Amino acid sequence: MGYSPKDYAQSFCDVILEIKNEGKINQCIKNFLNLVRKNRDQKKLKEIIDLAENTINQKTGRRKIVIESARELKGKNEKATNSFLKKTDKVEKKINSDLIAGVRITINNELLIDGSFSNKIKKVFDI
Repeated sequence: MGYSPKDYAQSFCDVILEIKNEGKINQCIKNFLNLVRKNRDQKKLKEIIDLAENTINQKTGRRKIVIESARELKGKNEKATNSFLKKTDKVEKKINSDLIAGVRITINNELLIDGSFSNKIKKVFDI
């Protein structure tokens, strides 16, 4: 009997957030993966993990931040992007040459800032 990715993620989060012992967390993860495998829902794992991560981040006040730039950020540009980060944030920095120039910042899988040159070109030419 399969469940929706949302049901799996919610159940997983409810249990995992109650556990304080790291060893028990590892066992809980193993048990959860065995349940998904037993139900033959492995194809849903990526979506389940994404939903669970978002739910845990919301409940714990953490943020997942993806900073994309055309080139590696240095100096004042790096300071500017780092200025709004918190110690508890999970930050992923990506080089994306399709941006041409500028930065795109996504927080918790929602686009917050698109200051890329390619976005500005699209707006000008209404592409």
